[in-house]
Amino acid sequence: MSRSFRDWLSEGEAIYAEAIKEYQSLEAQIQQLEARLVEKKSEVNQIAQLIGKPSVEGPRRVSAQIIEEDEAPPGVAVGAVTRALTGRNVR
Repeated sequence: MSRSFRDWLSEGEAIYAEAIKEYQSLEAQIQQLEARLVEKKSEVNQIAQLIGKPSVEGPRRVSAQIIEEDEAPPGVAVGAVTRALTGRNVR
């Protein structure tokens, strides 16, 4: 049975809406966990200070964004950065 373009588009929009809700839910959970982690780090470091143990530093979070060559800030050689990150000769 052949579906119309409108049916196909509606289904795609429904899938997208569900995926967005899941993404936002996961993002909220991450923010809650990061807040709890900051609180726990503070608690652990207070205890560590009282009993003479080293404090915890926690992992450093790194974020990155993929940009296209035409989106790069002036003076940034995207090809050179790509080669450096991948260890390949990309042109």
